[in-house]
Amino acid sequence: MLTIKKLQEFKEYLESGAFIEDFEMRPPDGQAEMLDLLDLLFEICEKADEILSKHFYKQWGERVFQK
Repeated sequence: MLTIKKLQEFKEYLESGAFIEDFEMRPPDGQAEMLDLLDLLFEICEKADEILSKHFYKQWGERVFQK
C-alpha cells in the first residue's frame, strides 16, 4: 500500500526538478519507463476519482431521496 510519506516524497521529487534531471540523463528506454510511471499515476488518479465520485454521488443521492 502506498503511504502518504512516499507520495509526498514523490511530489517533492517532481517539484524539485530532480525528476527532469533524472529523465534527461537516462537512455530512451529509461525515459520511457519514467513516462510509463507517470502514465500509471494518472490512471490511478482517474480511477480514484471515479470510485470516490460514485461513492459520494450514491451517498448524496440517498440523502436527497430520504428528505
